[in-house]
Amino acid sequence: MTPQSATITLSGHKHRYIDTGGSNHPLLLLHGISCSLDIYEQVVPLLTGSFRVLAIDLLGFGMSDKPKCAPYSLKLYASLIREFLEQTDAVGCHAVGHSMGGKYALATALLYPGSFSRLVVSNTDGFTELPGWVRGISWPGIRQVLKKLMSSQKVASKAFASAFHAPERVNRSSFKKNLLMSRNRESIDTVMQLNRNYKQLDMAQTGLRSRLWELDIPILILWGDHDQYISPKVAAIAHRELPGSELFMFENCGHAPMLEYPRQFSEVVAGFLLNH
Repeated sequence: MTPQSATITLSGHKHRYIDTGGSNHPLLLLHGISCSLDIYEQVVPLLTGSFRVLAIDLLGFGMSDKPKCAPYSLKLYASLIREFLEQTDAVGCHAVGHSMGGKYALATALLYPGSFSRLVVSNTDGFTELPGWVRGISWPGIRQVLKKLMSSQKVASKAFASAFHAPERVNRSSFKKNLLMSRNRESIDTVMQLNRNYKQLDMAQTGLRSRLWELDIPILILWGDHDQYISPKVAAIAHRELPGSELFMFENCGHAPMLEYPRQFSEVVAGFLLNH
């Protein structure tokens, strides 16, 4: 059964979230760029037996507010995540961050020590530089053309399918729901804003990457060995820079193991968080 979503206001912005499961172990799930909390819908039912599962649509995505003039930055997202934890009485929880969400989880752990007790980052952003051409797509003129393309069924479907090593392995309903979220025109505007604000959203340029040694919590790194979005080679870099971290590679898997291998993903996450 799909958990009922609710709305919470963080720093004046409305956010969609879920809070389900009856365990004493709170677990926060953070999604990546162009996604929503629905990226985790196949694993939430598998995790609720062991955890109180919370997931949130980050500002600018999913069904949360999408302010056009928000000062999008690592500092902003970290403060919103911390506020969410405080309002839901989940400070000190476990956390899973996927792609962009992994970077935000790391930023939160550094800027607000004590927010998490254990951390899992899956196919995480934060360990590569954003190419100049990617930043360029948010320029006026180019932006409008790409927005039309990115929201089209044909282009969006092809781009979303490339996130998986075997798209046919993904639950059809989940595939369609997450594809629809990625095509949202307001969310695409947010992506453009993130590109324009890249300096404030870059782990290295904000100085946070050089502080990763400060992290003193167990960290598990997950990656798909056929990730076309963020190369599996980056996993070794993250493993080297995150102190005391462990690394697990999913075989024959792309950028989103929670959708390609939901049961294995849940087992690996739960095993690390409960037995570490």
